[in-house]
Formats: sequence, C-alpha cells, structure tokens
Amino acid sequence: MKKFYTLTLVLSYLSISLSSSAQYSAIYTAVTTGNWHKTSGSIWEPTEPPANCSNCLILVNVNGTVDLNTNVTLSNGSALVIGGTGNTTVLSIGNSGASGFSGSYSITLANDGSNSNIQLVNSNALISAGAAGTYDGILTSYLSGGVTTYFKQIGNKPSGFSGNSVVSNAPAPYGTLQEGAETLNSAGTLPIILSSFSAVVDNSQVKLDWTTQLEINSDHFVIQSSTNGGSSWNNVGTVEAHGNSATPIDYSFTDTKPASGTSEYRLQMVDKDGSAAYSTVVSVHLGLATSVSIYPNPASNYVNVVLGSNSTGNVSVRLINTAGQLLMEKTVSDAAGTTVALTVTNFPAGNYLIVVVGSDGTQQVNKLLIAK
Repeated sequence: MKKFYTLTLVLSYLSISLSSSAQYSAIYTAVTTGNWHKTSGSIWEPTEPPANCSNCLILVNVNGTVDLNTNVTLSNGSALVIGGTGNTTVLSIGNSGASGFSGSYSITLANDGSNSNIQLVNSNALISAGAAGTYDGILTSYLSGGVTTYFKQIGNKPSGFSGNSVVSNAPAPYGTLQEGAETLNSAGTLPIILSSFSAVVDNSQVKLDWTTQLEINSDHFVIQSSTNGGSSWNNVGTVEAHGNSATPIDYSFTDTKPASGTSEYRLQMVDKDGSAAYSTVVSVHLGLATSVSIYPNPASNYVNVVLGSNSTGNVSVRLINTAGQLLMEKTVSDAAGTTVALTVTNFPAGNYLIVVVGSDGTQQVNKLLIAK
C-alpha cells in the first residue's frame, strides 16, 4: 500500500509538471546533485539552462543539494520548480566574491509583467543562502531608464541596488533560508524602502513627512490614521508615488482635520500591480493646546489669541522672540473659547512666536509678524 501511495504521488507530480510544461518553450531538468554549472558532466537534461532563460521551465527534484555557481535570469513567464515527492531538495547559494551581478551566484526574476516565479513545492524544498555574498542570492529586477534596479529577496544584506551600486543596506525580505511550500514572484515583496517617516503637530494640523530610499514600480501612498490603538484604520489622503528611483525622494501630507487625543498614522504603500505593504506606525497627541488662532497677523498694536473649545483647564499664552526670550505671558483658567489680547506696541518690528501651553504640557506654536 505504501509503495502504491508513493507511486501515485510521483505520477501526480509528473502529470502536473508535464501538463503545465505545454506553455513553456523549453524544459530543463536536474537529474543529479552537484554544481548547477559544469564545463563537463552536466547535471542537466537535455542541457544546462541558459543564463537568460525566457519562457522556460526548470525542474530541480533531486534528493540532495544543487549548488548555484552561476547567474541566471528568468523572464517572459519562466518558472523554477524546486522539490517534489520523496526528496529533500536544497538549492544552495554560496559566496561568489563577485563585484557585480554579471559574475554572481544569483537567480533574478525579471519584473517584466509576465510573472516569472520560483516554486518551492513542499517543506522538503529549501533555498539556503547563508553563505552568499553581496551580489549573490534570489533577486527581482526592474529596468527603467536604461538602468536595472535589483531587489534581493533571499540572501544577506544589502538588499537594494541600482545597477551594481548599493542603495539599501536592509536585510532581504525572506532572509537567508526559505523553505516551501512557497512561491516567489517576479514582483517580489513590495520594492519600496522607507528611510524615514515622521508626524508632528503644526498649528492644529498633523504634518507627515517620509523619504523613500528605493522605489521599484511604486504607484501611490495611502495615508491612514487610527484613534483606537490600531484596531481600525481610516484613509485620510493619497499621495502619488514617483514610480522608480534609486535616490532619496521626499514626500509630505497634512491632515487638516486630526482628532483630539492620541492618533496613530501609517502609510499603505501600493505597487502598480495592486500589491501593498505598510510602514511603521507613528503617533501624535493633540492635547489641550490645540485649535488656536491669532489675529490680526501682521499686528502693530495688539494681537488676539483665540483658544479653541478643547483648550480646557489652565492655559498659558506666551510671546517669544526669535532668540527664545520670553517677552510676555498670560495664564487663563477655564480657557475654552477665550480670547486673550496681547499688547505689542512696544516691541520692534520683526518675527515672533505665540506659544500656547496646555495644562497637559502640549503646545501649539504660531508665527506672528509685528509690523510698524
């Protein structure tokens, strides 16, 4: 009974492979373990897969290890299938010592819209790249403006490259060891690397700034906020992405109607194929010293500071010059809706700050111009 079961699975696997192979222009099968590339005594039938494998199927179902010691690019809907019934199959990637991708030990999935992929059939199928070098591993690539940008999926960091130049020192998304069942697609993990993301309260609004270090095929960012600790998220705006870049790009967005209290923000980073990933979460606190407005501005004799309805408790209103000196301060109890008048006749023309400090320590800063 056991032999029949094993035979059935083998036949099923071969049937799937043969039926799916009809779509491929060429099929390459590893029939033994050893080095992927040999000058003689090849492990492949009928021949070794070419360096540029277009619309081809590569089958590696051997009981043992195949050592990747060359570089192969899969494009035009190609597939590499690792593993199968009854075998423990390891694709091992070592250190080529290469100074670029042309001499590396790597398999690159070209992001050409054809969805080339690497399939690890089951838990006995593994890709091991713990010893891989800088340019070695499993990668996706994207061609733009005559420059190929690479994004490493399996291997040691660095993970982002423009040509042979390193643009990101982050770890590879899948680390150095990946086991099945798993399929790695040419689109890969969303290829956007953020180098910074911040949120600050500015005049009752929340200003968000972020910088991308690397973008491949990116489409847009959705800015999301949460007031319940991330239990639910609301979309508050959208910013169009650059698309493809290996140089830092700065973005910003202002939430003009933030909620009172603590709010969390994150970015949903959306690729052109609709796949998405999320940034880290940043938080801000809009406390008692918010919803403040001043008039007239510029001022010559006096300025009115209007405290919003959420400015409850004791609130301090301060006039400060550009050297940081405190020139005037007034404290108001039960401040909600109060208008505080400051006389500025005796101060010289120039730029000043109106700083409103709530009893909870939160502050709002407004710029004031005194004109004579």
